Amino acid sequence: MIERQAYVDIVKSVLAHIDAGTTDSAPDVLRVPTAIYTDPELFEREKQTIFRDNPQLVGFSSELPEPGSYSTFDELGVPVLLTRDKAGQVHAFLNACTHRSARLKEGSGTAASITCPYHAWGFDLKGQLRNVYEEKSFGPIEKEFYNLVRLPVEEKYGLIFVGLKPDLRFSIDEILGDTAPLFAAWNLAQTTLVGTHEWPLKANWKLALDTFCEGYHFTPLHKASLGDVSIGNLSLVHFFGPDQRNHRVAFPNLTIKRLKDVPEAEWGADLFNEFQLVHFIYPNISLLVSPAAVELFQLYPGKAVGEHVTRYRCFWRSSQPEAGWGVNSPQQHFEFVREIVDKEDYWISANVMKSLNGQLRSFNTFGRNEPALHNMHKAFARGVGRPLEQAPLVQDGMA
Repeated sequence: MIERQAYVDIVKSVLAHIDAGTTDSAPDVLRVPTAIYTDPELFEREKQTIFRDNPQLVGFSSELPEPGSYSTFDELGVPVLLTRDKAGQVHAFLNACTHRSARLKEGSGTAASITCPYHAWGFDLKGQLRNVYEEKSFGPIEKEFYNLVRLPVEEKYGLIFVGLKPDLRFSIDEILGDTAPLFAAWNLAQTTLVGTHEWPLKANWKLALDTFCEGYHFTPLHKASLGDVSIGNLSLVHFFGPDQRNHRVAFPNLTIKRLKDVPEAEWGADLFNEFQLVHFIYPNISLLVSPAAVELFQLYPGKAVGEHVTRYRCFWRSSQPEAGWGVNSPQQHFEFVREIVDKEDYWISANVMKSLNGQLRSFNTFGRNEPALHNMHKAFARGVGRPLEQAPLVQDGMA
């Protein structure tokens, strides 16, 4: 009932916007300094505050499918080892042996226990040191001080979040706020991985993230791919989570217009097919949920301010072969989304970065019809302790 009511509310709001020729909006336009994408000092500060001080969505429960499953996470400078113990509980550790700090595992797989490849110290899946190789000759140690370094982790609604500091405290329910009931209804723990792709892109991580947060660009940029599917420049924005820093944008499909002449009582059970829900989860996640699939985009800062890496994983959540969007299989769906992002969204992001590298533009502007961008960048500014102020209105390039 909660799920259907949420969809009904979205459809009613979209239809009202269609009748009025409007969209969800911010109070005014916002000019942001282009330095937020090009300043090396700010970039380094972001990595140490925004990323290290906040929990990371590292993946879905389905990626640790059974007791004994493990996976690794290395994108932010702290090597993480995730395990699922024999009772089904997820644990997170520094991926380093407590003897001489050797890396314990690579990639993902299954194991009954963890053995260091360097000197064969053995740990159980809960991170406890169980045996020391050739202990008699090694000498006595107090084993309870040599358990793996534990990191905070929580699993709920099929999502797994990890903190990169041992003392970081967080709650998935707090992160999701009032969207948690929908995540519970979606049962993302039952998803199946379809495909993965990685983009090492010459574009700042925030610049790439911007493309997921507004529908103003849909008609010009996605005309050939989504022009006969989506309504451009019309979206609903809902803020949630701590300080309302996260957001969800509902992008309606053209088919939603058919409901204008259908009484609400006759709306069917397939309302979720009328729009796409794209979530931004602070600081670096874009999560698109649809009836058939879930697209997880994780954006990580690169070595320099003008570089980043996006990791994309497509998960299937439908028992039906059709994915919408005119494709016929999970693999086709994955390839369709990947091509749109690659040839359109990230093509334009790389081009914008080239322009910004010229150092001749002092500000970019977020329109009133791009409220999610306003909110997201203000959250980033709070995260580094530098409030985002309206950039001066100047004519760039004038002597």
